[in-house]
Amino acid sequence: MRKSIFIPTIVAVLIHVSTGVAGSMFERRTVDGRRLYDVLMSERVPGYALDLIFRMFDYNEGRITNTSFAVLIDYGKPSTEKRLGLLNFKTGKVEWFYVAHGIRTGVVESRRFSNVLNSWKSSLGFYYAKDTYISPKNGLSMYLHGVDLSNDKSKERNIVLHGARYVSSEFILANGRLGWSEGCPAVGMKESEYLIKILQNGSILFAYHPALMVAARQTPDEQSLGGEEIIPPGANLDRTPGEGGAEPPSGPVPDVFGPRPLLDNLYY
Repeated sequence: MRKSIFIPTIVAVLIHVSTGVAGSMFERRTVDGRRLYDVLMSERVPGYALDLIFRMFDYNEGRITNTSFAVLIDYGKPSTEKRLGLLNFKTGKVEWFYVAHGIRTGVVESRRFSNVLNSWKSSLGFYYAKDTYISPKNGLSMYLHGVDLSNDKSKERNIVLHGARYVSSEFILANGRLGWSEGCPAVGMKESEYLIKILQNGSILFAYHPALMVAARQTPDEQSLGGEEIIPPGANLDRTPGEGGAEPPSGPVPDVFGPRPLLDNLYY
């Protein structure tokens, strides 16, 4: 059974951070002695997202195997920008990569999210990234265990980290947008091998949207922005071969997905 922790007030959070708990991420330093939090902020990491990531590590001290790296996906940015950040907690350096969103999440913007089976939308929240398998379609792939109510159906929905040929600067130039997945955070083929090698022993991946994190708690099945997307002129609105949304949906993830990790949830 998944463990949960409720934070009834903002005061409780501030007390936790300000007491200087031994080993707290908020007090961590880089290898050259700088305060890690400040360094990551200077690397364009959104402050609210960084707070949540650090709290996730603090509340789950000893449960997360990889404490040297984490991944942040900033879905507030369009897919034509590099919006997946690999956070290096040793140096404070952040490497940014292209990452796809679901075919029904938006054309270029990420506007609609879901935890519903066959929705073909991306899901917000924390994932525990651990272990790999070989997909007949996508090659080396990594399991993503949804920790939050807004993504806890990741196994049933086959949400994994994988590489895709439709995630590249060349695809953007040809189509006016990045390629679409069926909800997976797909990255470039070469980048996927690099990221999976770093993350596969048990790491945190946080799918974040600056305007929808409260909605992800209040209505975890579906979240969306108001209004309509402004689509750039010339953007290809048709699915290209290999993108998400093909019929029939891709086959099931092998049955070695493993048990859900016992991580404490954060209530934003």
